[in-house]
Amino acid sequence: LGAAAYVPLNHTYKGAPEQIKLSEALEAITPLLEDSEKLKVGHNLKYDYSVLKNYGVSLSGIAFDTMLESYVFDSTVNRHDMGSVAKRLLNLETISYEDVAGDGASKIRFEEVPIDVASNYAGEDAEVTLKIHKYLYPKLKKTGRLASVLSDIEIPLVPILSEMERVGVYVDKD
Repeated sequence: LGAAAYVPLNHTYKGAPEQIKLSEALEAITPLLEDSEKLKVGHNLKYDYSVLKNYGVSLSGIAFDTMLESYVFDSTVNRHDMGSVAKRLLNLETISYEDVAGDGASKIRFEEVPIDVASNYAGEDAEVTLKIHKYLYPKLKKTGRLASVLSDIEIPLVPILSEMERVGVYVDKD
Protein backbone atom coordinates (compact mmCIF):
# COMPACT_ATOMS: atom_id res chain seq x y z
CA LEU A 1 0.00 0.00 0.00
CA GLY A 2 2.75 2.44 0.81
CA ALA A 3 4.55 3.66 3.84
CA ALA A 4 2.81 4.81 6.97
CA ALA A 5 4.57 7.30 9.22
CA TYR A 6 4.27 8.01 12.91
CA VAL A 7 5.35 11.31 14.41
CA PRO A 8 6.14 10.72 18.09
CA LEU A 9 4.90 13.47 20.37
CA ASN A 10 5.16 13.69 24.14
CA HIS A 11 6.47 10.18 24.83
CA THR A 12 7.71 10.48 28.39
CA TYR A 13 9.08 7.08 29.34
CA LYS A 14 12.57 6.86 30.80
CA GLY A 15 15.11 7.03 27.97
CA ALA A 16 12.64 8.37 25.40
CA PRO A 17 14.48 10.23 22.64
CA GLU A 18 14.01 13.94 22.05
CA GLN A 19 10.88 14.61 20.04
CA ILE A 20 9.42 17.43 18.03
CA LYS A 21 7.42 19.84 20.18
CA LEU A 22 3.67 19.43 20.00
CA SER A 23 3.25 23.11 19.12
CA GLU A 24 5.66 22.74 16.17
CA ALA A 25 3.93 19.60 14.94
CA LEU A 26 0.52 21.27 15.15
CA GLU A 27 1.81 24.33 13.32
CA ALA A 28 3.15 22.11 10.54
CA ILE A 29 0.18 19.77 10.14
CA THR A 30 -2.82 21.98 10.92
CA PRO A 31 -3.02 23.47 7.40
CA LEU A 32 -3.25 19.95 5.94
CA LEU A 33 -5.81 18.78 8.50
CA GLU A 34 -7.99 21.87 7.99
CA ASP A 35 -7.75 21.82 4.18
CA SER A 36 -11.11 20.63 2.87
CA GLU A 37 -9.57 19.94 -0.54
CA LYS A 38 -7.21 17.33 0.94
CA LEU A 39 -9.50 14.37 1.47
CA LYS A 40 -9.05 12.20 4.55
CA VAL A 41 -9.79 8.54 5.22
CA GLY A 42 -9.87 7.26 8.78
CA HIS A 43 -11.55 4.93 11.19
CA ASN A 44 -13.81 6.57 13.80
CA LEU A 45 -12.96 10.10 12.68
CA LYS A 46 -15.53 11.48 15.10
CA TYR A 47 -13.07 10.60 17.86
CA ASP A 48 -10.13 12.11 15.96
CA TYR A 49 -12.20 15.23 15.24
CA SER A 50 -12.84 15.65 18.97
CA VAL A 51 -9.21 15.10 19.94
CA LEU A 52 -7.97 17.58 17.34
CA LYS A 53 -10.58 20.13 18.45
CA ASN A 54 -8.95 20.02 21.91
CA TYR A 55 -5.87 21.51 20.21
CA GLY A 56 -7.79 24.10 18.21
CA VAL A 57 -7.71 22.11 14.96
CA SER A 58 -10.88 21.77 12.86
CA LEU A 59 -10.56 18.59 10.82
CA SER A 60 -11.94 19.20 7.32
CA GLY A 61 -12.09 17.14 4.17
CA ILE A 62 -13.45 14.01 5.83
CA ALA A 63 -14.16 11.84 2.81
CA PHE A 64 -14.41 8.34 4.25
CA ASP A 65 -14.67 6.71 7.65
CA THR A 66 -14.27 2.95 7.64
CA MET A 67 -16.17 2.58 10.90
CA LEU A 68 -19.15 4.24 9.22
CA GLU A 69 -18.59 2.25 6.03
CA SER A 70 -18.78 -0.93 8.09
CA TYR A 71 -21.92 0.23 9.87
CA VAL A 72 -23.67 1.32 6.67
CA PHE A 73 -22.69 -1.91 4.94
CA ASP A 74 -24.03 -4.10 7.75
CA SER A 75 -25.65 -2.37 10.70
CA THR A 76 -26.64 -5.70 12.23
CA VAL A 77 -23.03 -6.53 13.15
CA ASN A 78 -22.30 -5.85 16.82
CA ARG A 79 -18.75 -4.51 16.51
CA HIS A 80 -17.38 -1.92 14.09
CA ASP A 81 -14.02 -1.23 15.76
CA MET A 82 -11.07 -1.51 13.37
CA GLY A 83 -9.80 -4.84 14.70
CA SER A 84 -13.20 -6.48 14.42
CA VAL A 85 -13.83 -5.09 10.94
CA ALA A 86 -10.35 -6.14 9.74
CA LYS A 87 -10.89 -9.64 11.09
CA ARG A 88 -14.42 -9.99 9.71
CA LEU A 89 -13.81 -8.56 6.23
CA LEU A 90 -10.11 -9.12 5.54
CA ASN A 91 -9.28 -11.98 7.92
CA LEU A 92 -6.53 -9.81 9.43
CA GLU A 93 -5.44 -9.90 13.04
CA THR A 94 -4.40 -6.43 14.15
CA ILE A 95 -2.41 -5.02 17.02
CA SER A 96 -4.90 -3.85 19.64
CA TYR A 97 -4.49 -0.85 21.90
CA GLU A 98 -4.32 -3.27 24.83
CA ASP A 99 -1.43 -5.06 23.09
CA VAL A 100 0.65 -1.88 23.30
CA ALA A 101 -0.66 -0.20 26.44
CA GLY A 102 -1.87 -3.14 28.51
CA ASP A 103 -5.11 -3.21 30.43
CA GLY A 104 -6.36 -3.23 33.97
CA ALA A 105 -3.78 -2.49 36.65
CA SER A 106 -0.88 -2.82 34.18
CA LYS A 107 -2.32 -0.30 31.69
CA ILE A 108 0.00 2.58 30.79
CA ARG A 109 -0.66 5.87 29.04
CA PHE A 110 0.22 6.01 25.35
CA GLU A 111 2.98 8.52 26.11
CA GLU A 112 4.67 5.74 28.08
CA VAL A 113 4.63 3.30 25.16
CA PRO A 114 8.07 2.97 23.54
CA ILE A 115 8.21 4.83 20.23
CA ASP A 116 9.05 1.73 18.18
CA VAL A 117 5.99 -0.06 19.57
CA ALA A 118 3.79 3.01 19.08
CA SER A 119 5.08 3.35 15.50
CA ASN A 120 4.16 -0.23 14.63
CA TYR A 121 0.71 0.17 16.15
CA ALA A 122 -0.02 3.52 14.48
CA GLY A 123 1.43 2.45 11.14
CA GLU A 124 -0.64 -0.71 11.09
CA ASP A 125 -3.72 1.30 12.04
CA ALA A 126 -3.24 3.58 9.02
CA GLU A 127 -2.49 0.74 6.60
CA VAL A 128 -5.37 -1.46 7.77
CA THR A 129 -7.80 1.45 7.63
CA LEU A 130 -6.86 2.04 4.01
CA LYS A 131 -7.15 -1.69 3.22
CA ILE A 132 -10.63 -1.78 4.76
CA HIS A 133 -11.68 1.26 2.76
CA LYS A 134 -10.34 -0.17 -0.52
CA TYR A 135 -12.22 -3.41 0.17
CA LEU A 136 -15.49 -2.05 1.53
CA TYR A 137 -16.19 1.17 -0.35
CA PRO A 138 -16.46 -0.49 -3.77
CA LYS A 139 -19.08 -2.82 -2.27
CA LEU A 140 -21.02 0.20 -1.00
CA LYS A 141 -20.78 1.88 -4.41
CA LYS A 142 -22.22 -1.19 -6.13
CA THR A 143 -25.40 -0.79 -4.10
CA GLY A 144 -25.70 2.89 -5.02
CA ARG A 145 -27.97 3.70 -2.12
CA LEU A 146 -25.55 2.72 0.62
CA ALA A 147 -22.78 4.88 -0.82
CA SER A 148 -25.14 7.87 -0.76
CA VAL A 149 -26.19 7.10 2.83
CA LEU A 150 -22.51 7.23 3.74
CA SER A 151 -21.65 10.39 1.79
CA ASP A 152 -24.89 12.35 2.21
CA ILE A 153 -25.86 11.46 5.79
CA GLU A 154 -23.18 9.71 7.85
CA ILE A 155 -20.03 11.65 6.87
CA PRO A 156 -21.61 15.13 7.19
CA LEU A 157 -22.81 14.13 10.68
CA VAL A 158 -19.27 13.41 11.94
CA PRO A 159 -18.41 17.00 12.97
CA ILE A 160 -21.95 17.70 14.14
CA LEU A 161 -22.09 14.67 16.44
CA SER A 162 -18.58 15.36 17.67
CA GLU A 163 -19.51 18.92 18.62
CA MET A 164 -22.71 17.71 20.30
CA GLU A 165 -20.66 15.28 22.39
CA ARG A 166 -18.08 17.95 23.21
CA VAL A 167 -20.42 20.76 24.28
CA GLY A 168 -23.80 19.12 24.76
CA VAL A 169 -27.16 20.23 23.42
CA TYR A 170 -30.05 22.30 24.65
CA VAL A 171 -33.43 20.62 24.75
CA ASP A 172 -36.63 22.65 24.73
CA LYS A 173 -38.82 20.42 26.87
CA ASP A 174 -41.93 22.19 25.62
